[in-house]
Amino acid sequence: MAKDEGRASPAPVLAVGLGRGYGGKSTGLSELVWRARDRGRDVLVADGDARSRTLAGMFPEALVPETDELPDVKQWLSGVLNRMVAERRSAVLDLGGGDRVLQEYGRDLLPVEFCGEYGIEPLALYFLGPEEEDLKHVLSIWEAGYFRPRRVFLVMNEGVIREGRTMAGAFGRTLDDPGLAAMVRAGAVPILMKRLACMDLVRRAGIGFYAAASGAEGRDGRPLDPTYAFMVRKWLRDLEGERTTQADWLP
Repeated sequence: MAKDEGRASPAPVLAVGLGRGYGGKSTGLSELVWRARDRGRDVLVADGDARSRTLAGMFPEALVPETDELPDVKQWLSGVLNRMVAERRSAVLDLGGGDRVLQEYGRDLLPVEFCGEYGIEPLALYFLGPEEEDLKHVLSIWEAGYFRPRRVFLVMNEGVIREGRTMAGAFGRTLDDPGLAAMVRAGAVPILMKRLACMDLVRRAGIGFYAAASGAEGRDGRPLDPTYAFMVRKWLRDLEGERTTQADWLP
């Protein structure tokens, strides 16, 4: 994969993943971390998802709250932001569902305004499965207004569609929803994260998408077979193509 030859991003990026469970949030956020590191940019990984701690399982250095109690989570989130300011580093943050934390913390800090004052670019990534409750959850966070940056991705995950359904059939109602249309009019960018057939193999390899795509050895001392490495490269190219115009939004 191409490197950035030491170039720093114009500003640190706070990339916040939001959405219900099983929407592909951990997959999407981990790709952002590995993408940044593949380009020579170190990023903080912050896992505030009390239900799964998936990011922390992938990245042992991930920052996690001391407990799942809201005061501890808010203090932990302040610590993440303080480190971003002090170290001028981007962060990839998983807040789990995100609604309760953002509601409480948004009242205290106004995170978008905080980022603007300290030269940080906030990025919201809403991960959507095809179920009606996925969309309701996203709209509830958006409409509450506690974290509404100018950069927003709506990530529709093909990987969670039940077998036998097409993308159009699965996400048709979501795409036609007036609430989602309002988000798009306000600047949110819908993107598709395609299904990766060998996802389980990559996870078991324990080396991340970019290393797997480039032929690095996994936990078992062997690289992925060429067919699977090709699948990963194609998946990464397709995802990058979805974000071409907004590549500078990413950490």
